[in-house]
Amino acid sequence: MVLKETMKKKLYDGKIPDPMKRTTGTPTLRVLLPLVMAVACLTGSPLLAQASKLKVNNEKPEKGNQSKRIHPHALKLILEGKKKEAIAYLEATSGKGVNPGHTRMLLDMAREKPGAWKFDAKTWPWKRTLPDTSLKKDVPGDRFTIAFGGGAGYVPSNERVWDTVREIDPRALLLLGDNVYIDDPKTPEMQRFHYYRRQSQPEWAQLARKVPIYAIWDDHDFTTNDGWGGPAIEEPRWKREVWKLFRENWDNPYYGGGEEQPGCWFDFQIGEVRFVMIDGRYYRESPKGKDPSMLGPVQMKWLQETLRKKSTTFTVICSNVPLAPKVKPGSKDTWDGFAGERQRIYQFLADEKIPGVIILSADRHRSDAYRIDTGIKGMYPVYEFSSSRLTNQHVHRLIESSLFGYNEKQSFGRVDFDLKAEDPTVEYTIVNIDGKAIHSLKVKRSELQFE
Repeated sequence: MVLKETMKKKLYDGKIPDPMKRTTGTPTLRVLLPLVMAVACLTGSPLLAQASKLKVNNEKPEKGNQSKRIHPHALKLILEGKKKEAIAYLEATSGKGVNPGHTRMLLDMAREKPGAWKFDAKTWPWKRTLPDTSLKKDVPGDRFTIAFGGGAGYVPSNERVWDTVREIDPRALLLLGDNVYIDDPKTPEMQRFHYYRRQSQPEWAQLARKVPIYAIWDDHDFTTNDGWGGPAIEEPRWKREVWKLFRENWDNPYYGGGEEQPGCWFDFQIGEVRFVMIDGRYYRESPKGKDPSMLGPVQMKWLQETLRKKSTTFTVICSNVPLAPKVKPGSKDTWDGFAGERQRIYQFLADEKIPGVIILSADRHRSDAYRIDTGIKGMYPVYEFSSSRLTNQHVHRLIESSLFGYNEKQSFGRVDFDLKAEDPTVEYTIVNIDGKAIHSLKVKRSELQFE
């Protein structure tokens, strides 16, 4: 057991070459690799834990009325060489209310029309608007608003939510995962289509030209439903390629540890508020193991170093899935599956006496708020604001343990910071797609102090 734990720690710490990582091979690696493999086989160690099995989802929209999947399903047929079937399918679904221009484009591809889209930006027939985080750099940071959310599959009738977000004129929009619903990590053409489709929508374009947009991913952007990438950097091989495509389509300040340690974690600051965006998929281990990790040791070290930075009025930890317990009953896909690591994060906050921390999260197709008791003596309650139904039709039920919740219509979270107040405040408001404020909660900085 001692050998098992020591080997695992050294692999994660980078002191032993990762056997999953592509390398030219050294005498050390040739000696250690058989030993590492033997330890894993004999002990059942999660040392060489694999990514989850892919459950690629390009199902027909008849299954659950998933209009966002009409064009992806047709595109998949084309990529598989089933062009006659794709043509028949597109013609049969042409009245479903999805973008007719995209239908024509895919028909041209299936019919092998000269000049049809070639799966790249150059031949994409519509103007794309990409995020630009340099916007609003000179806006004062003592009183400001941000918007956040997730669950943004392409549903034509709900794309107007981007107009609703734009109308509140936030200092930034934080997208916390399930931003485009790809569910096909091995197929770059599918990934590009989903990004380009969103970037071509006029509602999105007006928003992206005005508001800085920051993004992390969740399962449907990175892998498939409820999936995890495993602890290795290069395995499965599709991980790095998905990361590269993600980087092409978002404008974050940096991406994890860069080429040496791919990921989509990063931090940035507005005034005296630090936003800490974490990656809960690339290095996530199976939640079925003993004390699994969602972040991996490198990201955890980064998180601790980031939280130790010069104190700000508020620190906002942004997670792709909720930290609050029992928000997805019966599932280990949220932080409930990684309870040990979650508690270590809370304990770190307590040990370092870091005040003013709140949480933003996504994944559940609703908007709600939670007040979390960490169980740590002297630790203030942690407030979590969660929202993940920007455009999605599918909805999740409300949770009794929430302070409040909303799932009747598409919605997002509005968060207002007032740092000029004598006792600075952060206020969370659920706003629905029609611009109506539903529920609101204001938290004072003095409530987020240690005893």
